[in-house]
Amino acid sequence: MASGSRLAPRKAPRQSRSTATVACILEAATRILDRDGLAGFNTNRVAEVAGVSVGSVYQYFPNKDALVAALVERAQNDLATGIESAIAACVDRPLDESLALLASLAVRQQYQRPLLAAALDHEEQRLPLGNRLRRTESRILRAIGRLLARHRASLDPHLPREAARDCFALTRALVEADVGRRRRPPPGLDTRIVRALLGYLRPARPPAVRAPRPRPAR
Repeated sequence: MASGSRLAPRKAPRQSRSTATVACILEAATRILDRDGLAGFNTNRVAEVAGVSVGSVYQYFPNKDALVAALVERAQNDLATGIESAIAACVDRPLDESLALLASLAVRQQYQRPLLAAALDHEEQRLPLGNRLRRTESRILRAIGRLLARHRASLDPHLPREAARDCFALTRALVEADVGRRRRPPPGLDTRIVRALLGYLRPARPPAVRAPRPRPAR
């Protein structure tokens, strides 16, 4: 497994030209993963698609794992920004509508470029990226926490402190379940996510008690 230091970029671009070069490299890597997945991904191929030398790639990224790590980090940052914006935009909406908006956002991000998403999900699990993703994960959990706080009165009063994390994990599990095998999301995936989240967040209903049938008169 690659160490954290091997995943760090060699240097950050400081001039407009170097910033453009790094952007071109990342876009080339994105296009390759989106089209071919991990099977066709290597630094030589990235350099070819980006129209730069392999040396230019290594000038900023010491290996392909470092390049993938940068893509994962960028994707997580985009997700965090999208969740923050969505939650800020649904201040006056009921809980189910707010959750539907978040579910739609998660599904859209995952299936907009499904091969890319599947590749980044795989690499996120394989590489030691915990420290690099902690900040964006904290942003996501804080935003979800704000949403739950708005609707505290309608939620189960015994929800654990980790409720925001549980909601995020549940959504990810449902969204990512079939992404490696499908080009389009399963029908009704948004609805399934909302139902699962509401089932977790709302107080459990007591089981219905059936009235005993009257005995026939003798």
